[in-house]
Amino acid sequence: MPEGAECVKVAIRCRPPSKKEIANNEDSIVELTESFKEGDDPGEVVLNDPAGVEEPAKFAFDIVFGLSILQSQVYEAVGVPAMLKTFEGYNGTIFAYGQTGSGKSWSMCGANDPPELRGITPRMNEALFEKIKIEQVGTKKFLVMCSYFEIYNEIIFDLLNPVADRGKLGGGLQIKEHPVMGIYVKDLTEIMAENAKKLEDLLDSGIKNRAVSSTMMNSVSSRSHSIFTIKVHQKDDDDPQKSVFAKLNLVDLAGSERQKGTGATGQTLKEGANINKSLSALGNVINALVESANGKKVFIPYRNSKLTRVLQESLGGNSLCTMLATLSPAACNYEETMSTLRYANRAKAIKVSATKNEEASQISRLKAEVEELKKKLASSAGGGGGAAGLTEEEREAERQNFQKQLKEMELMMNSNWGDKAKISEEHQKRMDKIAEERRIAQQALDEERARRLKLLQEKNDLELSIRALIDFVLHLPKLDNAPAVLTGEQPRQWLKLYRTLRQQMGELKDQKTLLQVFHHGLDEDIKLWGEGIEGSDWGLAATGLNRCHLKLDKLRKGADKLQSLESNCSSSSRELADAVKVSHAELEKFRQSFCDEACGEEGQARATSLEEVNRMMSLLGKQIQEKIDEQTQSSVVELKDTCNNVIQYASGQGCGAECDMLTTLLADPSLAKLPPGMPAKPLREYSADEVSDTPESTEALLEQLIQWEALCAKTRKSPSELLSRPPPKFIMEVACAVKAATGFPQGFLEDWPDAREDKLARLQSIVDAVNAGLGLTIDFFDPQDVLKGKEVSKTLRLMQLLAVAAARHMPADAAAPPAQSGGSRSRVREMPAMLSAMGNCIKAAKVKVEALREAAGAAEGDDQGLQQQLTQIEQQLEDAKTMRKEQEEAFADAQRRLADVQAEAKQISTECEIAQSAPQADDPELQELERQVQHLSKSSPEDMPEEVVLETMTWQLEELRKQLERDEGYMAGLEEKHQELSAAVRDAESTARRLDAELQRERQRQETEQELLGQSPEEQKTILRAHEQKLRTKVGTLEAQVSVLQREAEERKAANLQLVQQGKDLESKAADMELQIQIVQEERDGLREALQQLWDQKNVVDEEMASMAEGYIGMTERCNEKQDEVCDLQERLASKREEAERVRKNGFEIALN
Repeated sequence: MPEGAECVKVAIRCRPPSKKEIANNEDSIVELTESFKEGDDPGEVVLNDPAGVEEPAKFAFDIVFGLSILQSQVYEAVGVPAMLKTFEGYNGTIFAYGQTGSGKSWSMCGANDPPELRGITPRMNEALFEKIKIEQVGTKKFLVMCSYFEIYNEIIFDLLNPVADRGKLGGGLQIKEHPVMGIYVKDLTEIMAENAKKLEDLLDSGIKNRAVSSTMMNSVSSRSHSIFTIKVHQKDDDDPQKSVFAKLNLVDLAGSERQKGTGATGQTLKEGANINKSLSALGNVINALVESANGKKVFIPYRNSKLTRVLQESLGGNSLCTMLATLSPAACNYEETMSTLRYANRAKAIKVSATKNEEASQISRLKAEVEELKKKLASSAGGGGGAAGLTEEEREAERQNFQKQLKEMELMMNSNWGDKAKISEEHQKRMDKIAEERRIAQQALDEERARRLKLLQEKNDLELSIRALIDFVLHLPKLDNAPAVLTGEQPRQWLKLYRTLRQQMGELKDQKTLLQVFHHGLDEDIKLWGEGIEGSDWGLAATGLNRCHLKLDKLRKGADKLQSLESNCSSSSRELADAVKVSHAELEKFRQSFCDEACGEEGQARATSLEEVNRMMSLLGKQIQEKIDEQTQSSVVELKDTCNNVIQYASGQGCGAECDMLTTLLADPSLAKLPPGMPAKPLREYSADEVSDTPESTEALLEQLIQWEALCAKTRKSPSELLSRPPPKFIMEVACAVKAATGFPQGFLEDWPDAREDKLARLQSIVDAVNAGLGLTIDFFDPQDVLKGKEVSKTLRLMQLLAVAAARHMPADAAAPPAQSGGSRSRVREMPAMLSAMGNCIKAAKVKVEALREAAGAAEGDDQGLQQQLTQIEQQLEDAKTMRKEQEEAFADAQRRLADVQAEAKQISTECEIAQSAPQADDPELQELERQVQHLSKSSPEDMPEEVVLETMTWQLEELRKQLERDEGYMAGLEEKHQELSAAVRDAESTARRLDAELQRERQRQETEQELLGQSPEEQKTILRAHEQKLRTKVGTLEAQVSVLQREAEERKAANLQLVQQGKDLESKAADMELQIQIVQEERDGLREALQQLWDQKNVVDEEMASMAEGYIGMTERCNEKQDEVCDLQERLASKREEAERVRKNGFEIALN
């Protein structure tokens, strides 16, 4: 190829419409005339304005690909010519430019599977070594070196030797310029490739380390410009002229983008700003090169961007260049497509001057440079030349600099292929060592995470697991659009919820312990009753029955409190479980999305961290479920043996009728939850007339088959709230739950349709199933009323009939559903009914025992003794009540006195304020003086003698002084009284607090004595131990609260650190905004300069027009003068002719005469 100027070759490729564009019915606005083969007519691109305002824009290019072009055809037209020129010794560059999501990376890299989808770069790698295999004959040898780097946020990173943390590298790699070697990146890794497989592996490794992100326009958008460089060295020992070298740059530029189209925020927005800045700098360079090609002398701003600096030789130096511009056919991308076409149209006017890179010429240039450096070094050592006037330190620094440059040049001259291969091998060993160290570190990290997770599982401590999760997510790198659980905010809320739940469960356990004490006392009293019956000791039996009544009352109160605590625990545990479940679902969705897009080692490490968080969330869910099971166990009490004893002793005394209810409840504890008025019998024995239409009865009947917690968890409403006006979909969910528990109704479709007719049909199918199951004809229910929200009572009646039909559908000996099964243990909600039934049995038995006791005279003495003991106990109770009443009256009297003192103090304060604000308002003497002053002011001073005036004034001043002294004394007295009353108020308040504390202690003592009353010593010890345990629990709770406050202080410190980090992030965002503003200002300055140039050109043209106009005017004046001269000459000629005619005539006349 003859050396000389050649224009940049431009190829156009338009991708087919995407699925999103097809779904949005986007019109195609690009028309293509293909031209990519030799001999084809020039290609043309026509861009139509979707608004129809502007005329279609037409562009002509060297190569134009159609929508159905194959990857192989693109490579043949663009890649093959560049590769062939590389073997001839000419540098080459292929770079893809276009809007984000237009197909740049697809054209350059493509996909490895199937092979037909590979892009230019992988095809080039394979074809390169196939060409070497053909050319490598005789003494001809080849050496292939490759490097791969990216420009991310205007920082250069080595993709073949990536850093672990890009933020710690500072400015990244630096760009240098050599007088012989040209532009290069310092410390960039170059690796020798022996075959296409090695080259392909290096390319894949670099692609994994590239910075990519997901935007609204592209799920794997490149966030950096990447340059893959292949250097080919050829050496022929027989013919040194054939020893050439060349490099081929394969450039994949990041796409130009707009924030409104990509929806970028945070770090992605900063990346987009830097991408647009570098592409804008590239456009300015192309514009300057076009003007330079047209003969103008302009400055080319290569140094405005790292991208333009790296591509300096490719665009305007020693390199052939091909630009592949990619387009989007959609109408929504009209502006970006027009910008790309104009960009490419300007680029094809750039002229490049490529020269053949011969090894001999390079060595000669290097030798010349070495000689020049030696001269400079000698001159610097002698103090001549440019070293004159420098200090000794400056001369030494200059000498060292020259020596360093000379050493580098000699090393470059003396280096051979073996040295390069050795350096490449050392690079490869270092990379392998680093990769092995990273693998070992990652393996150790995985083992540590597995060990920590196993430890958490062994500890099985929910609070410890939540804290471990908080600590783990706080050390995770920041992710865009991450769920709230990864910020640590949600786990902190869970920790607070768990503290509340733990406190509630502690109270629940304490109350259950106290309830078990009462239960044990009841069992002992029942045994006492039984012993009296067995020994015919009716006094002992009556004593046992009386004590049973007291224990039952305490059990009822304790069961009510236990039920309240159980309800609070259920609410807290359900809230915590739902919060963790929702967050786990959000995390799983984010993790799957992130793993699909994760690239590079850093992305894989973050994906592994997300997987660890996912496992910890699963562990949390499991531990919360265990807490719920523990709470359920804490709310059940063993009552079967107690009920059996009551039934045994009561039925033995002829109380069988009263025992029937208790026997029924013992056989089916779920009947205890039936509201009053409902038959206490199994659900399968209900008839259609026995069901009701209330929400309470509906809840109770359905609870025997299904679990309400699972249905109510989605809406976070109670069953009574949902049943007060059941939604249509809720009725379907109840039917599905009944079917899952019993298998009825058979064939019921569980999906909820959208069409109204299908909804009505689904509700009617429930009615038909109930009719078939119970043999009824339900005519009171209309499915349309459900959709309208009307006739709620009829809907509830249908749901109860559904429960009865499902119960009958189950086999008689079938196992009870989970909601009903409880073995011999009774849930807290079933205890009130069972205790009430036991109370009825004991009451009936007491009547029988009292009758037998009266009939047995032998036990009268014992009865009297017991009666005296009871009388003494009752007297003690009365005394205690009297003392308690006196204390309450003393406390009320103290409160009244305190109120009186406070009222008196308030009145005195008010009098003081009135006295200070208007002390003279009610003084009659002062009013008299004011009247006299007014009288005197009205009279004339001249009418009164001077002595009278002085005497009057003296008397008035004396009176005022006396009044002032009286007022001061009065104010001092009021102040003393106010202080005394304040002291009395404080003493009264102290006395009131003391009396209140004494009253509280007395109340606790009375409650303790009341509990101990009638108990055996062992029972009293048990109760006292329960109280002691309760006090210790309170102390432990207070200590836990102190530790919680300390942890919260630590968390606040961590939150402050997080706020500081957020402040830094905001500062970074502010810096990004300043950067964008700077970009806009630079573009504005560029437009101003261009406008100024246009204005200067206009002034030059105006001056030229003015000078031409002046020339035209001068020429017109000269023409007019010449015309006047011509007229004068014509007149003179006419006069001369007339004169000549006269002379001629006169001469003839003279001659004749």
